[in-house]
Amino acid sequence: MSNQGKPSRRSGFVLSAVSAFCMMTALTGAAMASPESGVKGDPQPELQPFSIGPATSPGSVALEPNGSLIAAYDIKAGKGKTLVCLLNRGERKCSQKVVLTPLSADDTFGTPQVFVTSANHVIVLQDACCDNNAAGGDVVYSSTDGGRSFSAPVRVGDLGVSSAALVGNDLLFISGNDGSGAQVQSVQVKPSLESNGPVVTAQAKEAFDVGISNDHGGVLVASDFLGKTGYTTYVEYANPKASPFTTAGSFAKVATFSGEQLIGVSGRALLTEETGGKNWVRVRLFNGTKFGAPHNVPGTSGGGPEWFAVDQDPSGAVHVFSERGLAHPIYDLLEYTTSNGTKWDAPVDLGDAIQNNGFAAALDSHGSGLVLGTDPAWGYPVLGTQSVSFNLKLSNIKKGKSTIGSGKGNPAATGRLITLQVQGKSGNWFKVATTHEKSGGSFSFTIKGKSDGTFRYRAVAADLAGYLQFGYSNAKSLRVTG
Repeated sequence: MSNQGKPSRRSGFVLSAVSAFCMMTALTGAAMASPESGVKGDPQPELQPFSIGPATSPGSVALEPNGSLIAAYDIKAGKGKTLVCLLNRGERKCSQKVVLTPLSADDTFGTPQVFVTSANHVIVLQDACCDNNAAGGDVVYSSTDGGRSFSAPVRVGDLGVSSAALVGNDLLFISGNDGSGAQVQSVQVKPSLESNGPVVTAQAKEAFDVGISNDHGGVLVASDFLGKTGYTTYVEYANPKASPFTTAGSFAKVATFSGEQLIGVSGRALLTEETGGKNWVRVRLFNGTKFGAPHNVPGTSGGGPEWFAVDQDPSGAVHVFSERGLAHPIYDLLEYTTSNGTKWDAPVDLGDAIQNNGFAAALDSHGSGLVLGTDPAWGYPVLGTQSVSFNLKLSNIKKGKSTIGSGKGNPAATGRLITLQVQGKSGNWFKVATTHEKSGGSFSFTIKGKSDGTFRYRAVAADLAGYLQFGYSNAKSLRVTG
């Protein structure tokens, strides 16, 4: 059974995230380094996780339109404060850190929620308590310079914050472990704070784990209840016409799943864990009216210790992030991706996550971005995949003669750097030459047979850091005879 890291993750409100993968055509990309000792295997250095700093709460992360990232989480500073970290895509440390301080020396609770409402406009929603102010302890901080500085916090009520979603001009949030049920409050932002809405009850049953997400302008509210017979997950939905979502009548029940504990909801993807049988983690997709059949997430049966998060990116792809004591490698953060739940991509190992017990993700429409692990805070780059084909026109040539090695990169990117490598006797790979992709992704090298022997060549594609993994082709053998 999952025991932490359950709140829903960002539902994919990214505005453009480097429109149409602009790095595909702005090829100042990182070259695949080949030191004197060569390169062993198929390394992915940009996938390595990196330390950000201490954290005392779960956190959240959002994408700026230019592709940079903004993370928010609590830190221990007196009674507690919230740290905002600005991360340029591809970099491994904060370009700037801002510490947000609650009003009246309040303490911080819950999960701070960060959103980009428009270019350079950032808001942070924080649960704080307990100075008994009539306006409540929950506060919103606003920034108009991309998160480099923030205005004084504004009180928005006392519901508490476990999960939140930005839906048009409405910022909706929900608090877990609520005996009054799944309660939702909204704040209007245009892009700065405008007004507060009332607290409304979407689900009257006591709510333990909760999540809320933006589904194409509608709102999904998920919660679970632990009763005598185990967990039950409930889901309510408010369609876009119900905006501004300020009455209980805005929400209608669309699903009840007995024997399942809520993990999270993102976009229209619901993630639960069955609490009997093999303890599969399951994904269901909402179609605007009801949920489809459950789909088991690969590699998640058997129970814990385990932590999960879910993110549906703007393209509709669903990404499940899993850290498990029963996984291989043990406690690594594994990414599983699907478009419909029936077919899953091979898992991607994002690195050792044994130090973390909570995760949040922000991904663009190409599935690249960052997972924020907390307690302490770590960054796990999530990169899009690319593949490279490579073939030799002739596999046997005479010494002094030449052949052509050619191929294509996928997705195609005119100008992308391609490196030709040859395998040495040690098994490591060494750079021979470089070229760039032409229109349609094609590239070619002229390979001259300088000495007798059999030589193995491959092509490697590298692009702008922070967006794509290195792409490695299959190796091809060239025999050179005197």
